Amino acid sequence: MTVPVREVALPDPDDAPVPFALPEGQEDCPQRMAAGCFAFDPAPLQAHRIVPVSEWEPVVIPAYTKVQGVLANQGDLRDLVHSSVRGRLNGCCGLDGCDGPNLVCRFCTAELAVERSDCWTPQEVVLLAGAVEFALAPASTEPGAW
Repeated sequence: MTVPVREVALPDPDDAPVPFALPEGQEDCPQRMAAGCFAFDPAPLQAHRIVPVSEWEPVVIPAYTKVQGVLANQGDLRDLVHSSVRGRLNGCCGLDGCDGPNLVCRFCTAELAVERSDCWTPQEVVLLAGAVEFALAPASTEPGAW
């Protein structure tokens, strides 16, 4: 679903710019989450770390953490496409994300995430907690790889 990413603290939503409020001349609105990172949304109340048992055993978010989603950077997503359900694709300049999951698996069409990319919303993607498994990235022999 994503390229290899690392956990960081949840960014403050008040610090996320929205496109209509950008200064004159600035056209690109940054994503709320930095590339290569993810955060639980809302942040769990207790300190935690995802520590897979091995690279062969994915770690699933425990239900008791009350995590509703996982904030990610849109550029880190892989094999997700927009839903074919027209009612999920509302917005004027992008997707407002107010009508449920609007990103699905391109292979099986399972609902996986909510994209918010409209002019009045922070630019973000929230992966559905129930659809996410965490696994170690495969070992690489390339220098500088994850």
